[in-house]
Amino acid sequence: EAAAFAREQGFETEDIEEIAKKAQSLPKENKKRQRIVVFTQGKEGTVMTKGDKVETFPVLEIDQSEIVDTNGAGDAFVGGFLSQLVQDKTFEQCIRAGHYAANVIIRHAGCTFPEKPDFH
Repeated sequence: EAAAFAREQGFETEDIEEIAKKAQSLPKENKKRQRIVVFTQGKEGTVMTKGDKVETFPVLEIDQSEIVDTNGAGDAFVGGFLSQLVQDKTFEQCIRAGHYAANVIIRHAGCTFPEKPDFH
């Protein structure tokens, strides 16, 4: 999706970190805070830009045999991320929560969650 976005925007690169930097620099309405860009990449690390910094966060390791269904993993990541962002947690904590939520979702059929999550 990031590569398709880059082509549409005329970024002329397929490098995920470069795409994130260029996306971050696009014009925005709210000038009170800088845009952050987060790209998930499945089992590859999650890329995030904030300020002049691009960071890659490794996803939680999981044995491939434990993956039941990847549908909903991206939405789960967003939910976990936002659950921490609205509590003014660090971006690192937001990504950690996103990874946790996605990791839980892919272990179940459909978009289901255990009755009692254990995220801390």
